[in-house]
Amino acid sequence: MSVDSRTELVPLRTWFGLRWRGYDRDEVDDYVAELEAELRLVTADRNASEARADALAARLTSVQEENAALQDGLHRICLTPIDPKGLPERLARMVALADEERREVIRDAQLKALMIVGEAEQRARQLDEEAAEKRDGIREDFRLAMSARRAEAMRALAELRNVARDEAERIVAEARIQNLHIE
Repeated sequence: MSVDSRTELVPLRTWFGLRWRGYDRDEVDDYVAELEAELRLVTADRNASEARADALAARLTSVQEENAALQDGLHRICLTPIDPKGLPERLARMVALADEERREVIRDAQLKALMIVGEAEQRARQLDEEAAEKRDGIREDFRLAMSARRAEAMRALAELRNVARDEAERIVAEARIQNLHIE
């Protein structure tokens, strides 16, 4: 098994001096002692890092809870109306000015709303008047068209009457002529 010291966390010594009956016992004992000391240091570092991570996680949870509590408090404070009696004079004046500005904004908005409603009602009346004029114009156009059609129908009827009368007179004249020839 080969050990690549570039990928290991702690470079390991992989060779020992050869002696008459194997490796030098003192070198191996020193090496093992060094490894054990390094391992104790690494274990202590790991334990300290874990403890620090746990402490930081606990602190983070605590800070998050504190932050949530502060946000809830801020939200509650923002929703609660400010009592000017409990404020210093300068802040009370600022609150009074802000309240006055709020009333002005509401008044301006109401005036604009009334103007918009008035303009809309005026435009609606104008559109109603235009529609009534168009309706009257259409009725007049319809009446004129119907009068023209009626007049045309009456002319056509008169023409048919004249044609029928002429035909009747011709038939009567022919009948008289035939009657005269028969007698």
